[in-house]
Amino acid sequence: MEDQTNDINEARIPVLDYKTYTDRVFFLPSKDGEKDVMITGKLDIPEARKATVEQALNQFSNLLNSKSFLINFIHTLEKQREFSARAKVYFASLLTVALHGKLEYYTDIMRTLFLELMEQYVVAKNPKLMLRRSETVVERMLSNWMSICLYQYLKDSAGEPLYKLFKAIKHQVEKGPVDAVQMKAKYTLNDTGLLGDDVEYSQLTVNVIVQDEGTESVPVKVLNCDTISQVKEKIIDQVYRNLPYSQWPKPDSVVLEWRPGSTAQILSDLDLTSQRDGRWKRINTLMHYNVRDGATLILSKMGISQQPEDHQQDMPEEK
Repeated sequence: MEDQTNDINEARIPVLDYKTYTDRVFFLPSKDGEKDVMITGKLDIPEARKATVEQALNQFSNLLNSKSFLINFIHTLEKQREFSARAKVYFASLLTVALHGKLEYYTDIMRTLFLELMEQYVVAKNPKLMLRRSETVVERMLSNWMSICLYQYLKDSAGEPLYKLFKAIKHQVEKGPVDAVQMKAKYTLNDTGLLGDDVEYSQLTVNVIVQDEGTESVPVKVLNCDTISQVKEKIIDQVYRNLPYSQWPKPDSVVLEWRPGSTAQILSDLDLTSQRDGRWKRINTLMHYNVRDGATLILSKMGISQQPEDHQQDMPEEK
């Protein structure tokens, strides 16, 4: 834990800015990512209709400031059969954004809707089911409201111990073998994800040099049973820990090369040296390549012409 705490103090807690935080909490992931119209708010409107649409949106914004209209509007939408759960999430989030500058009014609307919802559950004699499935707009509004109120607390107080807990669990899990396919681990808090097989392994410390970023090597702890992708993830986690996660390279966008002597070997999960078991291929590990403790690895960005399978060279041990 002392090592983890020192790493965190050195690299700082990765806290999202408020806009990014709310975008991720309010809106479901989409194929357009940050360019989603729900996030940008930029509508593709023909120039001829732009003035009319803007006027209509301003009038609708004024109507949202009427409590009676807004509550009746929400009730009317929820009575529509085609108003799906996903649509309710988007509507509640858009409403939260629209009234973000008037949180007292937003809270008043939410309180009124909640009193009505509570009465419905009491009449139906199912009060214990309330808030379990977030089937109404007001339940999603509550989730957004709490996210807004908790941001500063998460940033100033709760974020650091939660992040330390995450790093400690991650460190504990990575101390032992992790199945690259089923994601089961020898050291896990979840008994359903426990790796049942007894896998022999040993810890290695490899020295990693990042190409085009100097000659100074970075020591990284790995296991000899780690697949090449798992090794890449551990290297990236260590080498780029001081950068925001969004600036980290993806494991499949980098090449890992081992130079035991005058020869060079590009390491990959599957290549011409992969062992076959019937119609299956075994995923390559450091043990497969006979990489030993103290080995030097080169991490480089994958070029267009780089194909690991074409660059494989026979190692002396494999001839």
